[in-house]
Order: sequence, then C-alpha cells, then structure tokens
Amino acid sequence: VEEILDYNLNDVKATKVFYELTKDKLDLRKGLLVKYGLDCLNFPDSKIGEQLMLKLYCKYTEQDEDQIKRKRTYRNLFKFSECIPDYIKFNTPEFNQLFDYIKSIEVTELKESFKYSFEYNGFTFDLGTGGIHGCVKSGVYQSTNTETIVDADVASLYPSLGITLGLYPEHLGSEFSKIYEEGIVKPRLEAKRRGDKVAAEGGKLSANSVFGKSNSEYSFLYDPLYTLKTTLAGQLALCMLSEMLMTRVPDLKMLQINTDGLTVVIPNEHKRLYWDICKEWESQTNLVLEYVAYSQMIIRDVNNYVAVTQKTNKIKYKGTFKPNAEMRQDGEYHKAFNQGIVSTAVNNYFLYDKPILETLYECKDIYEFCK
Repeated sequence: VEEILDYNLNDVKATKVFYELTKDKLDLRKGLLVKYGLDCLNFPDSKIGEQLMLKLYCKYTEQDEDQIKRKRTYRNLFKFSECIPDYIKFNTPEFNQLFDYIKSIEVTELKESFKYSFEYNGFTFDLGTGGIHGCVKSGVYQSTNTETIVDADVASLYPSLGITLGLYPEHLGSEFSKIYEEGIVKPRLEAKRRGDKVAAEGGKLSANSVFGKSNSEYSFLYDPLYTLKTTLAGQLALCMLSEMLMTRVPDLKMLQINTDGLTVVIPNEHKRLYWDICKEWESQTNLVLEYVAYSQMIIRDVNNYVAVTQKTNKIKYKGTFKPNAEMRQDGEYHKAFNQGIVSTAVNNYFLYDKPILETLYECKDIYEFCK
C-alpha cells in the first residue's frame, strides 16, 4: 500500500509541476470562457479557433449553432483555372510553363492531385496541393561584407489571402469573409497592440484554424475549394515574387522557399532594388512582407535549419535542430523530447565550433540521452 501511495504521490506532484508549466494555456481557455462564453478547457488549439468562429458567425447571422454545425460544401470537380487570383502573371518560359500546367488541371479528388517540380537558375521549386518548397543543398551559408542573407515572410499568409481575395466556404456565404476580418483578424491585431493576451491569442487560433478546418469533413467550415484557392494563391504569389527577384536583382541567390516566404542572398549594392521589388509585389497582391537579416544559416533542408539574426544574434531553431530547452520554453510539450543531446551537440559544433564529444561529456542530464 505504501508503495502504491508513493507512486500516486509522484503522479500528483508531476501533474502539479506540469500545471504550473502550462498555466498560460489554461488561463487562455478560462479567459475565453469569460469573454466569449466558450467552454474550451479541454479543447486543443485548433478546436478553440473553430468553435470561436462558430460562435461569432452565429451571433452575427442570428442562426442556430446546431444547424450551422451540420453544414458542409462537398465538391465533385475542381478546376484549378478558377482558383487563380487575377494579379498572377509571369514573364519567363519556366514559370509560364508551370502556370499553364496549373490552369489545365481538372480533378474530382484533391488529394495528391497536383505535384510539379521545375528548375530556374539552378534552384528547384517543388509545388503541390499542400504548399511550395525548395532549398539549396545542405551546408553553412553566411553573410559577408559584400552580400547579406535576407528572409521575407508573408504576415499571416492564409488569413491574409482569405481576406484580400474575399474567400469563404460556400455554405456560409459572403458574410463569412466579413465576420472573419471584422470579428477575428482585426480585433486580434488591436488586442495585440493593447496587450490583451486572451483576445489576441484567441484571435490567432481562430484565424489560423479556419484555413486548416476548411479541409476537414468533420468541421462546419468544410469546403475544399476554399482550401485549394488559398494554397494555390499562396504558391503562385510566392513564385511571382521569386521570378521578379531572380530576373531583376543581379547575382541574387535563392536559399529557400517555403509555404509563406523565401530566403535569398543579396549583393549589398542591390538591397534597395530588392526592397523596391518587394514593395511592388506587395502593392500587386495586397499582402505584407516581414523581413529579417541573418548573419548565417546552417541548413539541412527546408524544414530543418538554424539561423542567426544579424543585428541581435538571436538564434532561430527549426525542426530537428531545436533543442529540448527551446521546446520547453515555447511550451511545445506535445512534441517528442527525443535524444535532445543530438541537437545540442550539433548546434554547439556549428555555432560555437565546440567538439561534439565535449558537449556529450559535459551534459549531466540523463534525460537528454533518452529515446
């Protein structure tokens, strides 16, 4: 009995520690109950966003939640040519060949319906129904006295495309787009400015989950055409920016392109030209770019790299390079804390020129070695 009680006490203590570590996530859910009447204590993030959107939509349209929850839009034909924004245009044969191919696609099922790869100026672009990817070969890339690594990401890409293009699930009508912008996206930005964490974080979850749930048959947001229009527009817009930069900025080198942004190496003498082209693209697409300059990037592939910001020396870890300590700091307890010593040792080697074995022998935390 004493052994069992000791075991139980250990569980209770561990649960209490975890409660303290995730208190901000629980506080958010409690705050949403007070602010919106949304009882979401046990909801995952994506469900919070979906349910908050449901509440706001029904309040605005004065419709019953149970009735709206049953609605879906099913599709039996997808014409890709009907999903392309008017502002998309290309000037080179390689990009126009991609464009012509996409416009020709007609399918009855979206899954695995679209994959396309092509090379331009030595860089390979990979497109698909899920998003766009591309990366130089693995290695260490650094800014120098003559050139700079610059990353440009589209701010809130999928929510922004939904608003600028006026997209909405067909069964919810055009008012959905207005509610999405006026009820979620704008209030979220305002809440962020005034420091209202509950409204800001709730809005962020809602803004992001609307796109994700539009492709789930289990959600009232389901309309796969909404999903396709969003992903196609994002990929083609980034291809358009890539072509503009690669054809007009002398000696520019592409390092990466990924879902919502791209990373390039620019000769310092052409920074102004790069900036002007990006501004031109923003005015054409109504999207907004956010920039960061890196002093170096250690790249394995498009989803796994380390980047050091130029001015602040802040380190951005992506994918397998992210150490356990960083995952804990970001509250990512749902991820695998698997052999954390590996990422630590690799990062120390590349960032601080520290021998691998030195990191291994210095570490006294047995959990960093566990699988």
